[in-house]
Amino acid sequence: MGPDVSEMSGLESEYVQTQCVMADGGDRYGVCALAFDQSEELLWMGNQGGHVTSYYTGHMQKYTSFQVHQNQDIRQILTMDEGILALTATSLRCQIRRGIPVFTHTSAHMTEMQCMLQLSPHRLLLGGHKDKLIDFNMAVCKETKRADVGDAGCVMLRGHSRFVCAGNPLGRIDLRDPNSLKVEHTLETHSGSLSDFDIQGNLLVTCGFSSRQGGNLSVDRFLMVYDLRMMRAVSPIQTVVDPLYLRFLPSVSSRLAVVTALGQAQLVDTVALSNPKLSLLQMENPGTMCLAFDISSSNQAMCFGDNAGSMHLFSSREDVIFNSYSRMTEHADTVASYPNFGIDDYDTPLSVIPMPLISTEVLASDWPAHLMANTYRRAPAIDPEILRTMKMQGPIGYAPNPKASRRNQVMYNLESNGVRSQSKQYSESRNFKQPVEESAGFVAIPKRYRKVEVKYNKLGVEDFQFDQYNKSGFPGLEAMLPNAYCNAMIQVLYYTEPLRATLLSHLCEKEFCLSCELGFLFHMLSTCQNTPCQPGNFLRAFRTVPEASALGLILSDLHPEAKMKVDLGALIQSWNRFILHQMHVEILEIKKKREEGKINRKPFVYKETDFPAILGGSDRKKNFSSSDVNLSKLEDEKREEITEISQLLGTKQLHINSCLKCNHEVRKESILLACNLVYPTNEPERDEWSFCDILKRSLTPEQVTPAWCDECSKFTPTSQARVLQSLPKLLAINTGLHNPQHKLFWQSQMDKIVAKAATTGLDTTPTRSSTPTSSISSSKPCRYGDNCSRPGCRFRHSFDVAPQQSTSSNPYCSNNWLPHRLRMILKNDHLSIRKLELDSDEPNEDDGESMEYNLTGVVCYITEPSTQERKNLVALIKVPGSYMQDGNNEPAWYLFNDFSISCVPAHEATWFSLDWKTPCVLYYSTDEVTNASTNIFQSLNKDIFTQVNSIARGGGSAGITFTPLAEHEMPMPGDLVAMDAEFVTLNQEEAELRSDGKMSTIKPSQMSVARITCIRGQGPLEGIPFIDDYISTQEQVVDYLTKFSGIKPGDLDANFSSKHLTTLKSTYIKLRFLQDSGVTFVGHGLKNDFRVINLVVPPEQVVDTVFLFHLPHHRMVSLRFLAWHFLGLKIQSETHDSTEDARAALQLYRRYKELEQENKIGDALSELYETGKILNWKVPEDESHQ
Repeated sequence: MGPDVSEMSGLESEYVQTQCVMADGGDRYGVCALAFDQSEELLWMGNQGGHVTSYYTGHMQKYTSFQVHQNQDIRQILTMDEGILALTATSLRCQIRRGIPVFTHTSAHMTEMQCMLQLSPHRLLLGGHKDKLIDFNMAVCKETKRADVGDAGCVMLRGHSRFVCAGNPLGRIDLRDPNSLKVEHTLETHSGSLSDFDIQGNLLVTCGFSSRQGGNLSVDRFLMVYDLRMMRAVSPIQTVVDPLYLRFLPSVSSRLAVVTALGQAQLVDTVALSNPKLSLLQMENPGTMCLAFDISSSNQAMCFGDNAGSMHLFSSREDVIFNSYSRMTEHADTVASYPNFGIDDYDTPLSVIPMPLISTEVLASDWPAHLMANTYRRAPAIDPEILRTMKMQGPIGYAPNPKASRRNQVMYNLESNGVRSQSKQYSESRNFKQPVEESAGFVAIPKRYRKVEVKYNKLGVEDFQFDQYNKSGFPGLEAMLPNAYCNAMIQVLYYTEPLRATLLSHLCEKEFCLSCELGFLFHMLSTCQNTPCQPGNFLRAFRTVPEASALGLILSDLHPEAKMKVDLGALIQSWNRFILHQMHVEILEIKKKREEGKINRKPFVYKETDFPAILGGSDRKKNFSSSDVNLSKLEDEKREEITEISQLLGTKQLHINSCLKCNHEVRKESILLACNLVYPTNEPERDEWSFCDILKRSLTPEQVTPAWCDECSKFTPTSQARVLQSLPKLLAINTGLHNPQHKLFWQSQMDKIVAKAATTGLDTTPTRSSTPTSSISSSKPCRYGDNCSRPGCRFRHSFDVAPQQSTSSNPYCSNNWLPHRLRMILKNDHLSIRKLELDSDEPNEDDGESMEYNLTGVVCYITEPSTQERKNLVALIKVPGSYMQDGNNEPAWYLFNDFSISCVPAHEATWFSLDWKTPCVLYYSTDEVTNASTNIFQSLNKDIFTQVNSIARGGGSAGITFTPLAEHEMPMPGDLVAMDAEFVTLNQEEAELRSDGKMSTIKPSQMSVARITCIRGQGPLEGIPFIDDYISTQEQVVDYLTKFSGIKPGDLDANFSSKHLTTLKSTYIKLRFLQDSGVTFVGHGLKNDFRVINLVVPPEQVVDTVFLFHLPHHRMVSLRFLAWHFLGLKIQSETHDSTEDARAALQLYRRYKELEQENKIGDALSELYETGKILNWKVPEDESHQ
């Protein structure tokens, strides 16, 4: 026995051999395969005699043992959730962990097999010394594909997020596509032979043999390292041993273990350290060869297997665990033992001994009939909320419904005594079987329309790959905040160029102005460079508008049970009408103030005349008395006020109300911003209608209804009609299809169009299709199954069972009831509308006002009939050529599903399957709107820095902790501005415990900015803040995070705060001015700060110290540790201060520039990480700096 490794000079050993076990059959066969179980605390061993044995925990207690093959050795063992896979030279065996076989697969192609790799729960790749790579489906136990790998074969397979890495014995590694198995890249590693390789992140490390003179092979002591992002080799790693096997340490991204043929191992780092440490291990069996090697997922244990039949377990701790979160291992049931007690023992119950079945005698448990009589359950108590809000009217009480349960539903506590009722078990079993029974009628909804579920982690959505859902280059919107259902309409407004330019040029002093917030959001969308934006500030202002709450547009105010019943189709139509009127009023208000000075104006009040009921476009009963004449005139004067919104979307209408008794007539004018379609549901004499007929009836309705007549002084039949006076440039239409009767009418008209086309030109019978085109190009099943969320997936899914039709063969796609183009002609107060063909060019030969409209936007309500939770709104938008980024100026149709954006054909905008895709809002634009090239006026100027008024009542000048910018200090392009922000929590994070023991985030916490500080980066006042604003909030704060933010309760309340308290909007426009000026922001972790603030800053204007002082594949370093290490400062001792943090970040940037000039950045970072590891990344309490 040689000297202990840990006693050798200059060496250290992190692992100690704790077990040396003779394996089953070790006296005859060597150990040739080892694998740590990924789900349970088991170690699996396979020997050269075809036998497999498992050992439980680090004590190596034998668990199961079984024979896989009669005489062939075990080449590889792979663990799954259901069991294990054992590969021999000619067969593949699947067994559960208790040893029961599941299947054994052999075929003519299974010869000299060597390796396998699991790509999905049912997909497995098998490789060997033959020229074929086998794609095996474990669900059906069939070989689905065979890919050619060359005569050298494939003896090693490793997985990667983008590739399947296949290595052959000649030293070549092929990087193959996981789906098609085609070779994407090839790496030539070693000139002689490849012995092993492994992958961690984007690093691929290999070991092998090099060719020498005379054709001899020698072990290469250099590990070849390749960066898979650049597809080229980087600096190799030298070892002191002859490598034969290598594995990355699973939980440490920068370390790997290298093993020799004699069982000696070395732990090496992939990143060069300033003081490298040599760590060596050695098996206790001298003279034997190491045939197998593996490392546990917890990084606490590694095991070696030799040709003498022994297993050597090395561990880094005494109570070693193989996995961080292992599930319980199923052991054999213990034999039941019954206690012994005497005949005179009256303390032990007789029920501890099971009784035999007796059919003749009566048992004592057979109770008499009066104890078994049926009784009725007592009614539960009334909800305390109902009793609290109840108002009495005599002996009758009434209260609002708290909506804690469904209508006519009473909840009983059936488990109060710990007994589970049979009715509940039956209901759960029925609910469990319900999806299977309803699967036959499942509607195939394309993935691009379905709601995309965002998977959260500890960092929120930092690691979510949004780019997989958007290859268009257009910006998307996140849908994680409350009331984000309006994302589809926001996109429609954004791609309307005159409206976008109007909002970008708008700025007012009102704190919660939706037009301002939309302008800020549109600026984010224009500068975000294909990354999704979060409309947090707009939705924050939207929640504070009382009119929106009165109209029921705020979903966060509803009970969760009520949210499930909300019809998003009706909601988005109400939102469309509301936002158009709101923008009109807000722009008109600022226009009045600019022209006439500041005047007192009544707030915008909801009126039925402005918001007609969505179920019908007709006016309601109205009393016209002599006292209302002056009021009517005043309203007419208000409606004649013109804004950019009314000029773009306004349709001037003349309301004519005529008494049928005395012919007394009352006229008034109004501006219609959104048209509600009115359907002829009560006219059975006419069966076929065109969309142009319905639109004309909706714009110029006529009806007879009882109304008050001033001349007759009573209610008389009154003829009510509307006559158009002008046509809009942009026509906004609400379809009103949330009414089942209206939806049935729309569907019947579509069926008539298709039937008419079938009888005139087509021989085939029209068949309704739930999808417009077939996007499936392969019959192979998708490896993700029904959980697949990849847009445009070409593999087969269970929801693709409906027969797909091409565009030409599907009559519902080629024959649309909704026209792409239409012409409206207004002549002598008479309106006529006709449909135009999509590619036709008809000249205007009619007199009067004529306008041609093209469909440019459709908002659709997507519902899945099988579940109420999966519902969303999408927008189909004809993006103008001015928005295109690839140089193509031709407009094209795109589908906007929050952050998922995809290009669609034009016919998909007018194709609807009303069982899941219902049109809600239609936008028709003239060529003047589509081809508009408007100018955007810069509304921000340097005067915003002179406004230092605080809204805190007790603050005054005492709360000012900054020096405003002087005239000569106005920011210039390239100037440095150090910035930091502090936040508070509005909603706590919602998480659940998964079955594997890990926490899964359902909804991340919602943060709100509480303090923003900006510091001068140059000049005589460098380091002095010029912005230090506390942001007022009207929403309830759940956690002030005082330890990390320094914000205390009361600091954000205008009634109690002693700080310089401002509104978010006033500080936001200052940051926008700095961004537009081209300054460079310096800070620590600015990405999250800008995300919460809702500001998109180009990367070239951001210097983040968290990335300046960072080595790849290493942890991020906190600002507190960086300031202590490089500047000798101790910050954040008790709490955080944004001024202190911003100033420290600025000094760190200055220090970085000094190190860059001295060319010492690499040494400084190496020293930083060495010091951090020694101190465990904690700043020491004493003042000494090692």
